[in-house]
Amino acid sequence: MKRSTSSLLVLLVALVVTQVQAQTFPSKTVHAVVPYAVGGTVDLQARLYSDRLSRLWNVPVVVENRAGANGNIGTDYLARAAADGYTFGVISSQHAMAPALFAKLPFALSDFKAISVTAQTRMALLVRSDFPANTVAELIAYAKANSGKVTAGIAGPATANNIWLKMFEKSTGTRMLAVPYRGSGPAHIELMAGRLDIMFDAPGAVLQHIQAGRIKVLAMGGSGRADILPAVPSLDEAGYPAGKLMASWTVVLVPSKTPPEIVDKLGRDFIAVLKDPDVKQRLAAAGLEVLGWEPAESDKHVFREADRLTQLIREYNIVAE
Repeated sequence: MKRSTSSLLVLLVALVVTQVQAQTFPSKTVHAVVPYAVGGTVDLQARLYSDRLSRLWNVPVVVENRAGANGNIGTDYLARAAADGYTFGVISSQHAMAPALFAKLPFALSDFKAISVTAQTRMALLVRSDFPANTVAELIAYAKANSGKVTAGIAGPATANNIWLKMFEKSTGTRMLAVPYRGSGPAHIELMAGRLDIMFDAPGAVLQHIQAGRIKVLAMGGSGRADILPAVPSLDEAGYPAGKLMASWTVVLVPSKTPPEIVDKLGRDFIAVLKDPDVKQRLAAAGLEVLGWEPAESDKHVFREADRLTQLIREYNIVAE
């Protein structure tokens, strides 16, 4: 009886401590881990969210870029962080692909809890300005007539733009020459210089170059027309239904043992930030569509997407090598 009473007291004390921590959270510097290089779409979001959360919480929110190994280095760092809410990660949908692409990961999807799926960006089929095709059908015909000669930029073998390229090739019976770069930025430069033919990538980072005519957009991924380029047809409209899948989303994660009260508070605060009109405008200018889902819905989405993307990766025999 004494042992039972003692155990109950321990549980009650732990519960009270957790509740007090949630009520006072955050009371010190918070760290936002970005497992990619500075300057990308996810990094842009992390810095915007961190700035607004810092104002909301009145504590510093510091962005840490821990790039490498297709995002796995920074994601592993997050998995090992203290589960107290003071370290969260801002991560792309590539996170959901990792288990299918890498045989030996130092972490599992179950090592994390989702705070919010914050936004999504549709992939654009970008081509150099003088490329001899102005529609998807013309691109397919040209690629078939020049099999293995059309150069396609990718940010690495296990990146989303390579996966979409592989899907496009296998669905259309084309074969292109994949050219790897250290991130999308260098590939954009080569595309504008005319030394690279095509690339699947988010249009936000090159919107000014698209508007200036230095890069052409043949079609957009996702369902329906994209707000950022409403005059551009979707891949589905262009006769390529698999293009509906070509969208990348961003999720905020914390270690799985983070107390539910902290997860809920983070979720509420992220949603509040995403409702800010200025935040929405800045994300829209970068080609991002705000989602702002709650933690439970976001967590389910990560695992659903992991199942769907695993099937695609296996179907198209995509490997991270």
